[in-house]
Amino acid sequence: MKIALVSDTVSTDDAQISRHFGRAPYYVVITLEEGREVAREVREKPTHSHGHGHHEEHNHDDIHQAMLAPIQDCDVLIAGGMGIPMEKMARRRGMEVVLTRLRLVDEAVKQYLAGELVHEARLAHMPGRH
Repeated sequence: MKIALVSDTVSTDDAQISRHFGRAPYYVVITLEEGREVAREVREKPTHSHGHGHHEEHNHDDIHQAMLAPIQDCDVLIAGGMGIPMEKMARRRGMEVVLTRLRLVDEAVKQYLAGELVHEARLAHMPGRH
């Protein structure tokens, strides 16, 4: 099993979960075997900003697919918040999505493995409303 956590930091040590999926530039990917961590890596993640072109027409599906491409081998996606369309796309691709207010990657993984990490649905938002 592989868990991807959205992060603003390139370090795997003391990594923190980003509050905004689209703007975060990295994933911390943790590989588990028999409930134990066997590998940890940082993968680059395409970002998405609603800056100058917010009202321009662009294909969000293509952007969302590009952001998920680096973690297509992962089973779980943990983030501090994301847009509802992104959450739906990740779920359609077979990922379990968990949105949390926890900041530390290690704490979130620990709680997930213990079955204690609660999905906070209100951390999903409509695009452009953070």
